[in-house]
Amino acid sequence: MSQTTPPAGSSTRGASRYDDTLALNDIHAVITSPTLTDAAMDALQAITQIVVRTGRNPYPSRIMSATVEDGPHGIPVACIDAEGTIITIGQDPAGPGIRIDVTPRDPADEAALVIAVSDRIVNRALLPGLRPARPESGGQP
Repeated sequence: MSQTTPPAGSSTRGASRYDDTLALNDIHAVITSPTLTDAAMDALQAITQIVVRTGRNPYPSRIMSATVEDGPHGIPVACIDAEGTIITIGQDPAGPGIRIDVTPRDPADEAALVIAVSDRIVNRALLPGLRPARPESGGQP
């Protein structure tokens, strides 16, 4: 986008929140700009920068489906399929508590898992290339 000026919302808004309405206005300005009619890559780059400024997650949403069925013990079990990563939720067959099982479809999905209980993260996603820290041996040197 070296030959065009950035959309109006890019730096003139200061500390105000860059919301969806402002982003849509800026995307509309990019799409209807006469200087970008034949420069599809420049327009795509400008739109990408606009979306990033909104703070939205850059990752595509997973398709999820949920069902409730009777489990093997005759107790209802909720099942969520998040594109192959399966989450089942039901009463623990060994007691009155709730049991949640997560079965990732592959190691990449397992590394991307974030699990929280009452806003307390109990499993954090691993960044690509990092391995979980090994637990300390607990003994004194």
